[in-house]
Amino acid sequence: MRQNRVWVPMVVVTLAFLSAGCMQLVRQWELDRVMEPVNGQLADHDARISANAAAVEALQGDIEELRSGLDRLRQEFGGHVSDDDMHGAGLAVSLPVHFDFNSSEVRAVDRPILDAFAATILGSFSQARVTVEGSADSAGSEAYNMRLSQERAESVKNYLVQTAGMNADNIGVAAMGESRLVNQNTGVEDRQTGIENRRATFVVEWAGSGSN
Repeated sequence: MRQNRVWVPMVVVTLAFLSAGCMQLVRQWELDRVMEPVNGQLADHDARISANAAAVEALQGDIEELRSGLDRLRQEFGGHVSDDDMHGAGLAVSLPVHFDFNSSEVRAVDRPILDAFAATILGSFSQARVTVEGSADSAGSEAYNMRLSQERAESVKNYLVQTAGMNADNIGVAAMGESRLVNQNTGVEDRQTGIENRRATFVVEWAGSGSN
């Protein structure tokens, strides 16, 4: 009888330990079950962060390659390349692409420049958005010059697409009219000086979109 009294507490204690152990296992299993989808989401999140970081790094590499390529064009043909303050995520590119008086036809002398420009875009950053900006001198009415500058921008775009192989969907045009004169002149008295105003310039963007 005394021996049974000894075993009873031991059994109770043992059962208590077993019960506590089972409860601990149940709690851990339940925790693992709850955390499994959370851990999966965290892993997916980390993977997306890594992928985004790789994409940003690749984009930065493309941008630097594009800058270098356009700078080589500047050194070869003249002009200038600078950050585009208006759009904020691109480059303003001025190359010596000009037009004869009262004409929107791409000159033969400027075709190698446009060929090299297109090759640089396609080779460095084919998805870049290019806006061709046409300008006019101050001869003629403001409305006429706006229309002529539009035709000049479209003429350059057509050349870049049809001859130089660029994607038409990635090229927009903008008419600047006589709003950005390099030399103040009428264009009639001094047509040679006025040629600096009769020009096409470019905005090359890698984010957002330019003018249609």
